[in-house]
Amino acid sequence: MMHPTRAWLLAFVATTQLTGFFCVREPEDPEPCEMDPLGCVPPEELELDPDCTRADPLVVHLGQGESTYAPLISGPAEVHYGFQGGQHLFLGVAVDNPELDSPGLEITFSIRGSLECPLEAAAGECTEWFQFGKRTLVVADPSLWAVSGGTLVTSGYLVVLDEDPTWWAYERWGRVDVQADVRDACDRKGSASYSYILDNGASTTTGASDSDSGGSTSAASGGGSTTG
Repeated sequence: MMHPTRAWLLAFVATTQLTGFFCVREPEDPEPCEMDPLGCVPPEELELDPDCTRADPLVVHLGQGESTYAPLISGPAEVHYGFQGGQHLFLGVAVDNPELDSPGLEITFSIRGSLECPLEAAAGECTEWFQFGKRTLVVADPSLWAVSGGTLVTSGYLVVLDEDPTWWAYERWGRVDVQADVRDACDRKGSASYSYILDNGASTTTGASDSDSGGSTSAASGGGSTTG
């Protein structure tokens, strides 16, 4: 008769091997950093243009998407899950008033959350903010952005999350803030943020977004949006 401990170990090994067999990543599936336009390399310093005299603040909008930019205007930011258990976002920005003769953008993406913090509350009124992820990058290659109607769009940048916001707020509702702070080669600055509520592991369809540059603000609830 087989010893119970040995039987348990054999069962554990068999289960582990079967689990690995059924979870094998397809060879053609790219790694997350292979999808990132910059390959997740550390950022270089933004090169400022001393001849640029523009002083108007950047008008920035926040979006997401692996390869196609989609504005963040309703619902939660999409969390992507890696083969080895990690989680991340693919974020991007749109700039309404870029200076194309002085290319280069420094972008800082940050994601944080606060439990039981309503959307209408100012960030300073909420306590115990948890930082889910942050990344600073420099986009200096014009091939990494598209320009349409005077608006510059660049997207697909990976931001690793230390924790999945969906499960972070599973037992208590919480607010998640996603923000992009942008500086260009003219040393102009602008930012945009998007906030939404997660309640018991399922996000509500209510969110609010704000572009803190040039006075442009938008809010979304259930997919509608206004700008003023």
